[in-house]
Amino acid sequence: MSRKKNSRQWARLRILCSGGLHLMTLIPDALALVRELIPNSASQLFLHAERAPEDSIEAKVLGVLPPPNGYFYGDAAAFTGLHPAQLRAQALHVLEVRLGPASSPFGTLTLLRNEGPSFDTEDAEDLGRVANYFDHALRNAVGHGLSGMIEDEAMLLATTDGDILFLSDSAGALLDQLASQEQQVFDRRMLPPFCLRLVESVVYGERYPWRLPAGALELAGGVLEARAQWMSAGSCAAIHSRTVGIFLKFVVPMPLRIWRALGSVELSPQQMEVAFWMGVGGGREAARSRMDVSDAVLRDCVKAVYEKLGCTSEAGLLAILRPPVSRL
Repeated sequence: MSRKKNSRQWARLRILCSGGLHLMTLIPDALALVRELIPNSASQLFLHAERAPEDSIEAKVLGVLPPPNGYFYGDAAAFTGLHPAQLRAQALHVLEVRLGPASSPFGTLTLLRNEGPSFDTEDAEDLGRVANYFDHALRNAVGHGLSGMIEDEAMLLATTDGDILFLSDSAGALLDQLASQEQQVFDRRMLPPFCLRLVESVVYGERYPWRLPAGALELAGGVLEARAQWMSAGSCAAIHSRTVGIFLKFVVPMPLRIWRALGSVELSPQQMEVAFWMGVGGGREAARSRMDVSDAVLRDCVKAVYEKLGCTSEAGLLAILRPPVSRL
């Protein structure tokens, strides 16, 4: 079967982008599929960050750190040690498409080749199809309301001025990943902007009645959840001598966990979709409500899913697809 007719992989990409996940969270898995559909040496995604009204108030009125302007992700498998701009400059062939409306794009998706033939018209058409799926993911992301599975936990200690006193290896790795997405370098002596904003909400809590000392950001492959709190006692007069602890969690949202679990099973596109929505929604009725299929077709798909995953009931399927969760 030629790559142009790879309906199984196109279906998997469509399902992944319809699960309510933010594009930055699903992008590593999505780009792995894109490489099969449109062979390339490296991919890059730039996303513009949307700012909430309170972010503008903080930045303009209170003079605190604004959120980043956007995010970057690259899977430079064949280009190593190069800045994104250098990758583009050294690539032999470049194929690019904007995400979202031309008047106000969400970002840019770029494919690179450092060897082989140039991208052709069919490649451009396929990338346009990918962009449509990515647009859908951006427009329909549920955000941090999804349940998920904790894959890593970490902590760091800092002063109220942002000097890092203690940094665990896991925390350093997570903040390195965040800095990479923001095209920055994480200085391990100072808190990055995201953590500084949490510290500010602890120290000057009365100035931020609309905020909590907690936040979450989409990372490639999951969500970074952070919470700040005082770690040492002291009076208000001695507030700047106190220590703040920041606790980090890296959580894989449940739809992504389910989608990955189904990737190792030989399912038809329709069976994959039925199994995915059963896992996300908690049973057969969830699949029925999301898919335009007859009861007979749904029954046959459910039977095939049970056989291929080695279970005999909805409860058995959910036990395979849905491990114990924590809320983001």
